[in-house]
Amino acid sequence: MSAPAIVEHRGGGMLWFSAAHLERNGVPHGFAACNGGASRGPFASLNFSSREGDVPSRVVENWKRLAAAAGLPAQGWGLLSQVHGARVERIAAGGSACHHRRNHPEADALVTAQRGVVLGVLTADCLPVILAVAGGSAVAIAHAGWRGTLDGVVQQAVRELCTVSGAAPDDILAAIGPSIGRCCLQVGAEVHEAFHERWGAAHARRILVKSDPWRLDLPAANLIQLREIGLRTSNVAFVQHCTCCRKDLFYSYRRDGQKTGRMLNFVTVAEKGPSAALPSSRLPAAGTSPPQSPLRRAPCT
Repeated sequence: MSAPAIVEHRGGGMLWFSAAHLERNGVPHGFAACNGGASRGPFASLNFSSREGDVPSRVVENWKRLAAAAGLPAQGWGLLSQVHGARVERIAAGGSACHHRRNHPEADALVTAQRGVVLGVLTADCLPVILAVAGGSAVAIAHAGWRGTLDGVVQQAVRELCTVSGAAPDDILAAIGPSIGRCCLQVGAEVHEAFHERWGAAHARRILVKSDPWRLDLPAANLIQLREIGLRTSNVAFVQHCTCCRKDLFYSYRRDGQKTGRMLNFVTVAEKGPSAALPSSRLPAAGTSPPQSPLRRAPCT
């Protein structure tokens, strides 16, 4: 069965992507590109972080523009101080829609079942993953770089989402956003060794390609982990772009260095939908073997 379709949204010169199966379940969400904002220079133009040196007023304007175009609130945002780990934070109330390093919990995934709270993570090559219970009564979002992927951040997010909602893993819908592709994500031998030790030889062979140096397939690694914990492959959508290749659409830390912008990825609980918890289900133990069918991903364009 083919993966769910990806939908492109345009407004005010901005572009963001969403997953059709999440839209059908009434879940507002998106993966923003870097166009249509107020930022200039290396941050041009839809940058959501002033931490790297952008003018704060321009960053605030970018938040306002996307919020208006996507129908998002100015308040009620849950954001993180992202630390490249696997800690998940449960959010019951949010703050203002603007990212500042201070006052955000140190974690790399957020979960909520509270309507009106918008979860967000910022990326510039790392992999954003959006999760939602079918029907949209609870949602999660994860930021997965190679370190977070190694530590299993998406599986931790699924576990917490199932705990919050009572849902079974096969009731979870997922969308994997744009990230650096295997074509561009070069890693050292120590990264290969770390995945081999943590996840096993078969897992490492499927996500790492030997070249000089190694190349890591970040989306494939996270898909394997989602499947391993019980998500159906047919419930996982992909934005098939490499952030490093597509300078016209995305910021990239690997391509441009630290002085570049950050893209916003967001999700919120459906405005209407079931509020009762779904039946609980046991989760597979961490480290169980994933299905062995081959993974395919479109080449970078």
